[in-house]
Amino acid sequence: MVITVNEMRILETNTIGLGIPLIRLMEAAGKSIADTIASRISPKEAGKIVVLMGRGGNGGDSLVASRYLASKGYHVEIVPAYRPELINHPDTRENYQIVSRMNSITIHKPGIIDPIRDAGVIIDGLLGTGVKGALREPIKTLVEEANKTSARLKVSIDTPTGLNPDTGEIHGVAFKADITVTFHDVKLGLLKKPDITGEIVVANIGIPPDAQTYVGPGDVLYSIPPRKPDTHKGMAGKIVVIGGSYRFTGAPALSGLAALEAGSDLAFIIVPSSVRKIIASYSPELITLPYNGEYLEPRHVETILEYIVEVRPHVVVIGPGLGRLPETLEAAKKIIDELLKKNISLVIDADALRTIEYGKTMFNGKTVLTPHRGEFKAFTNITLSGKPAEDVEKVVEAAKTLNATILLKAPIDIISNGHQTKLNKTGNPYMSIGGTGDVLTGIVASMLAKTNNPFISACIGAYINGLVGDHLLHQKKTVSPMNIIKALNYTINNPLEVHMKTYLNK
Repeated sequence: MVITVNEMRILETNTIGLGIPLIRLMEAAGKSIADTIASRISPKEAGKIVVLMGRGGNGGDSLVASRYLASKGYHVEIVPAYRPELINHPDTRENYQIVSRMNSITIHKPGIIDPIRDAGVIIDGLLGTGVKGALREPIKTLVEEANKTSARLKVSIDTPTGLNPDTGEIHGVAFKADITVTFHDVKLGLLKKPDITGEIVVANIGIPPDAQTYVGPGDVLYSIPPRKPDTHKGMAGKIVVIGGSYRFTGAPALSGLAALEAGSDLAFIIVPSSVRKIIASYSPELITLPYNGEYLEPRHVETILEYIVEVRPHVVVIGPGLGRLPETLEAAKKIIDELLKKNISLVIDADALRTIEYGKTMFNGKTVLTPHRGEFKAFTNITLSGKPAEDVEKVVEAAKTLNATILLKAPIDIISNGHQTKLNKTGNPYMSIGGTGDVLTGIVASMLAKTNNPFISACIGAYINGLVGDHLLHQKKTVSPMNIIKALNYTINNPLEVHMKTYLNK
């Protein structure tokens, strides 16, 4: 299996969220390097092992490897690229302090190249997967000197320094390895440059399957693109919510407010004129666009489509508070059909899910459906057991059939686009109140505007909505839609911190 650098970062962060500190992964990584070397060359054959040590996580892996190799009887000398005070990874700093107390390992002054020239084995622990651009000093000189040396064995940690692990691009010069020990799964770029990587060994460093199976803080941290410096109003997300009726005024407002708090710039609520003032009163940030009447009817379709042409939204939400009147559902179906023709990204929730004709309706691959189990059965005629292990396959098949991402709301959510599937276990029984689903819809819409990826957006929405609900409960606060909305921005920007406080009391 091939993995990207970003996907690996997600897994590492999700592993931390499970209570496994990064330093344990570093320990496993370093041991795997030492074990690989020990399986290829004896201490006598190796002679002197020179470890080129960077200041990040890669350097930390090399320090752990040094310690294990020394314990196996190898002669180890470390050549740091930087002074100890410039080490920028806390776990690398801790491992440096450990090794610096060991008389069995020699640590040279930073940047010295003489020890490299007569090395029997060279370990490249300079730069890992975070390499950007051409190598700079002192890294460049260390790599060039290592490449000149006729060592018996040269080993790179995770990726050869200077090689982009995603693309295979070489940044001017790269460390030429006989073996590259990479972690968890192979990175695509490594497969493109066998002359640089040498033999690729994939080491298991103990990342649990749960880090992949369940949505976690890493999915939030590494999936949402940052705002560009030249961003102007509307670029971070224009959301249209089509919802509301004479009976339900709060639902579309909650979706719009959640979208704004999740980071969107503008939220337009298209509503019946009879409830426009009520919905507008919830917040001056909500822009209300009215059509005449008390609820959605076919005669309003043209007006609504004109609004959408005018606003040019990134995402359209349809469903919250619409009601189930036959004429409302008829109008909703017409609107959805027209929006699909325009290839607009959609989030379909609540009553609008009743417009789906399973086996006939085909979405555009840019749509998220957010049913609970009852709604799922209503439009698919498929009964779910409530056991994720049994229900996953049914949700996957439905997502394929509809060409949409399905976010099945349940005690353990199932998210699938028919090709990718994740589970989410955040959330609690106190969230089974009116309005939390509307908040979820708004979060998903906001994420969809940012990422343009329905699956990722549904995953983040499910996780964040549930995490905030769990955090409120952990703080002994009322779990309510408005309280969830108030906490969204901080939680989205600090998901690991909130996760650790909520589930690990850290």
